[in-house]
Amino acid sequence: MKKNHDTIDAIDADLLWSAACTAYRLNNGYLKQPEMIGDQVIRPTNREIVKIALYDHSLITDADREQAEQCRKHMASSVTMKALKIQLQEWDKVVARVCEQDEINTSYDLAVIAAMPHSYAQHLAKEEISARLARCEDTHVGQLGNKVELTVEVVRNNYSTKFDTWFVSGITLDNHAVFFAYRESLKSNSVINIRGTVKRLVDRATQLNRVKVVGETA
Repeated sequence: MKKNHDTIDAIDADLLWSAACTAYRLNNGYLKQPEMIGDQVIRPTNREIVKIALYDHSLITDADREQAEQCRKHMASSVTMKALKIQLQEWDKVVARVCEQDEINTSYDLAVIAAMPHSYAQHLAKEEISARLARCEDTHVGQLGNKVELTVEVVRNNYSTKFDTWFVSGITLDNHAVFFAYRESLKSNSVINIRGTVKRLVDRATQLNRVKVVGETA
């Protein structure tokens, strides 16, 4: 799809980031396409709400402005860390550019910033998961080759195109980290009962093999 780089009247970047946070709050999330029932728009896109907030500043709260500042700093810091690790992708370069600008003058950059509060929320969620896993017990579940039955909270659930499977990370009731491959997606934050075999002990996490989900408790 062709990116819309049409020139627009210059918008103060601080104002635009604040309007983006307003849209994220009012929409209770991010919509790239409007939510419709028949021909009626139930929820407009975040970009459309941004445009309204840019016209009607009364929609923007002090909390939105504070959130915008935190969002912008966090996203800039994130791409800086990737640059230091030589891990920048094309999208990261776009994020870095819009974070640095004092004024926004293209439709494309407006759309990018409209999506930034959603990206920021995703970053925070990932960081919280990493922090929780880092706080897990530094001991393992069972011994190599042991069959175990556990109740775990699913905290990470990523699909691998290379292996055509899902890789799941979970935390047991007694705060041990486990991870395993599974044939289908498991709902994040769900609490499930599983059976499996201890395949490998990695740092403070236990890798399981031949996992079966035998029940869900939440």
